[in-house]
Amino acid sequence: MLSSKLLKSLDAVTRDKQSLNEKARRLHRTEQQLIDQLSRALTPVGYRVVSIGSTAGGSARAGGTLPKRLRCPKCDRRFSHPLPMARHMAATHQSKSPARKTRAKAKKSA
Repeated sequence: MLSSKLLKSLDAVTRDKQSLNEKARRLHRTEQQLIDQLSRALTPVGYRVVSIGSTAGGSARAGGTLPKRLRCPKCDRRFSHPLPMARHMAATHQSKSPARKTRAKAKKSA
């Protein structure tokens, strides 16, 4: 009696898992089609659209992040894109100029 219920439960769980796997495959196909369509639409204006989990071209890792190949020349921080590195350089390694603050105060008082 108990083993019969257990087998029915396992059978139901197996069917549910197979159904979820099929839904995941369909969702992945739909997502890939949408990404391809969006990429085709945006390519003429200079954009490239890729899936976060994509490893196409070998530039992305399994987690979807690019490898950090750019090294800050003044410290050991690494970056995958020049823009964050430039922001880091400006925020961390460039001296704070008090001239900006004095100009702002001069404009307010004028």
